[in-house]
Amino acid sequence: MNLWKNMAEMTMSATEVAERDDTKTSGSRNPLTLNRDFASSFLVVAVGCACLYLIIQDEYIVSPQSVANVAILWVASIGSGYACQAVGVPPLLGSLIAGILLQNIVDDFGISPRFGEVVETVGLCIILLISSTEIDINAVAKAGGISLRLTFLPGLVEAFTCAAASYWIFSMPPAFALSLGFILAAVSPAVVVPGCTHLQKLGFGVDKGIPSLLMAACALDDIVAISGFTIAIGIAMDNHDNLALSAFMHGPVAIFIGVVSGCISGVILAATRYCPSDWQRTAIAIELGLLMTYGYKRAGFESGAVATLMMGTIARLVWQQKPVIEYTQCSGAEFLNKVGLDVNVIWDIAVRPLLFGSIGAAFDLSVMPKESVFKSCAIVIIGLFIRLPTAFMSAYGKDLSNTERLFVAFAWSPKATVQAALCSLPLTMIKKNYSGSDNIDELVDFGTQIKSTSILAIIITAPIGLLSLAFLGPMLLSKESQKETNPAAANEAMSCTRRLTSSRH
Repeated sequence: MNLWKNMAEMTMSATEVAERDDTKTSGSRNPLTLNRDFASSFLVVAVGCACLYLIIQDEYIVSPQSVANVAILWVASIGSGYACQAVGVPPLLGSLIAGILLQNIVDDFGISPRFGEVVETVGLCIILLISSTEIDINAVAKAGGISLRLTFLPGLVEAFTCAAASYWIFSMPPAFALSLGFILAAVSPAVVVPGCTHLQKLGFGVDKGIPSLLMAACALDDIVAISGFTIAIGIAMDNHDNLALSAFMHGPVAIFIGVVSGCISGVILAATRYCPSDWQRTAIAIELGLLMTYGYKRAGFESGAVATLMMGTIARLVWQQKPVIEYTQCSGAEFLNKVGLDVNVIWDIAVRPLLFGSIGAAFDLSVMPKESVFKSCAIVIIGLFIRLPTAFMSAYGKDLSNTERLFVAFAWSPKATVQAALCSLPLTMIKKNYSGSDNIDELVDFGTQIKSTSILAIIITAPIGLLSLAFLGPMLLSKESQKETNPAAANEAMSCTRRLTSSRH
C-alpha cells in the first residue's frame, strides 16, 4: 500500500500540485514547484538530445532534389489519404498507392534510403506507442480464453506456414523465412479498430461483445508477432556459429531486457507530478520510445519494440490504481487518452503519410522480376488460406454461432501498420551486417523479397479486412435491439470511434 501511495504522490495532477504545494507569498512561487518545473523541462530536453544523438550518428547527405521529393511524397500521400478516407478506405492504403505511383510513373523520383530508414524506425515507435495506449488488460481478462486463442493461434500458425512457404518458394534461410512469417502474421489495428467501433456503434455483435473482443486482442496480437520477429531477425543477423547461444541472447534475453526497460519507462511516464503538462507527458512518451528503439538497435538488440509496448501498458496500470486516482482526481484512461490523442495527431499529419509513402516509393516494378511478384503473392495467399480456418476454430466458445465465427475469421486478416514499419528492417540490417560477405547479393535479394512480399500483403489483405468489417459484419452479426441498447455503452463507443478514426486511421 505504501508503494502505491508513494506512486500516487508522483502522479499527482497539475491542479493538485498547485493546490498542495504552491504558496504564493509576495508574488513568488514555491521553490519546490520551481525545482519540479526545472526537472521536468530538463528531462524533456535531455531525453530529446539523447534521441537526436542516436538518430544522427550516421552520415546523411541532404540535397535539394531529395528534399523536393520528400515534399512531393508528403503532399501526394496526404491528398490520396484524404481521398481514400472520403470513400471509406483507410488513408494508409492511399498513401501506399501514392508512393508506388510516384516511384513507377515519375522519372528520377526516389527517396533516400537513409531517410526511409529513419521514417520506418520512427513510424514503428509511434505505431507501438499507440498500440500500447490501447492495450486493456481488463478487457482481455473479461474476454477469457477466446481472446488468448485469437492472440496466439492464428498468428503463430500463419507465421510458421509463411516461413515454410518462403523456404520452399524463395529458398530462403530458415531465420529469414521466420522473420518474414512473423511480419506477415501481425493484424493491423489501423483497419480492425475503426471497423469494430463502427459496428459497435450500430449495435452489431454487441450482445456477445464481438467488437470489443477483436479490439482487445488486436494489440496483443502485434506483441506476439513483433516478439517473434525480434527473435528471428536477431538470429538471422548474428554471425556467431553457436546457434543456441544466439537464440538465447536474441530470444529470452532480448525480450527480458525489453520488458524490464519498458516497466521502468512506464513508471517514469506515469510520474505526472514531474511532467504535469499534457505536452510534457506526450513528449516524454515519444522520446522514451525512440530512446529505447534506437538505443537497443545501436547495442545490437531488437528489444525496443517490446519495451515501447510495455511502457504504455505499465503507465496505464499505475494510473488505474485507486490511490493514484484519489490523489489525481483523474482516471488512468484519461491520462493515457490525452497522450494517445497527441500521438495520433503526429501520426496522421507526418508519420503515416511519410511512412506508407516511402514504403510505396521503394516498390520499384522496373527492377522487380515478375516471377518474384507472383511468388510473393502466392506466399501471402497461402498464409491467408491457413489463417482463416485457424481463426475460425480459435473463435470457438463464448456461445458464438458459426456465422459469427466466420466474421471473426475474415475480420482477423488485414495487414498494414506493422508490415509497413518492419518490412524494410531486414534489408537494412543485411546491408549493414553483411556488407563484406561473399554472398551479400543473395542476402540482399532475400531482404528485397521480404520487403516486396510485405507490401503486397498490405495491398491484398487490407481491402479484404475492410470489406469484411463493412459488409460481412451487418450480414453475419446479430443486431442488438434498440430497447436493449445501453446508452452509456453507445456513447462510449462513439467517443472511442471519434478518437481512433479521426487521426491515425
